[in-house]
Amino acid sequence: MCAALAVVLAAFAAVSIVSGPRSFERLDREAPLPLVGKAPMEAVYAALGPVARFLVALRVSANAVTIASFGLAVVAAVLFAFGHFGLGAVVASTAALADALDGLIARQTRTASKYGQVLDTTIDRYVEALFIGGIAIYVRHDLLLLLLALGALVGGFMVSYASSVLRELAVPDPKAPMRRAERLSCLLVSATLVPFVASAGHALPMRLQLGPIILALATIAVVGNVSALRRLLRGARVAAAANPVVPVPPPPAPAPVRSTPSLKGPASAPASKRLRHP
Repeated sequence: MCAALAVVLAAFAAVSIVSGPRSFERLDREAPLPLVGKAPMEAVYAALGPVARFLVALRVSANAVTIASFGLAVVAAVLFAFGHFGLGAVVASTAALADALDGLIARQTRTASKYGQVLDTTIDRYVEALFIGGIAIYVRHDLLLLLLALGALVGGFMVSYASSVLRELAVPDPKAPMRRAERLSCLLVSATLVPFVASAGHALPMRLQLGPIILALATIAVVGNVSALRRLLRGARVAAAANPVVPVPPPPAPAPVRSTPSLKGPASAPASKRLRHP
């Protein structure tokens, strides 16, 4: 996978030098990823362009590609759960690329819709959870690694949640690290490296054989959660400054009740006192 990515990057660089830089609508709307940058994403989109046109010619819809990515993610999760990290990385990479491919198909066929957007976003969350879930099943007997996988899962969801909150508050989203493309890059590259580390030392403990995966999970868990919390706190401060809370004055005190004199005359004496005895 790493070799294929290197070939794609080299080809994209050569094309950019000859024909000039290319522009992609989706990437132009988004800020470059701090850890990955914009060039690798542009190279991936350029490589997927012919594939998207081929699928459009076959009348394959964008939603069908989105659903297919979910099926591939299930297969990758099963492979990870049984320790087949090399093959799992290949299948997982195909599922991850489908996230960009369905958007290209939707734009080329002009079939982008709110339904497709919701479906794509939902499948994205499931795909990432399946990848980390498969790894968590494989390391379930090691409590520390299991907690690390759960921390990475929470970190990924918190980054996505922070993006949704900032979008809802209309707060500019800072260029924070560990977005979805970066998380998937960490997972897929580390899963690709695991077979090479394992083949270099069969007698190594499991934690050392899974060194790349452990490093990726730790990076996602720490950087993801810290990034999400910083973005949420910043969003809360910006929203509070833009819409300060105006203190509500207390209600006025009720007017004192003034006693009015009685309209009746003095009370008459009791009947027993009015009777006069001779």
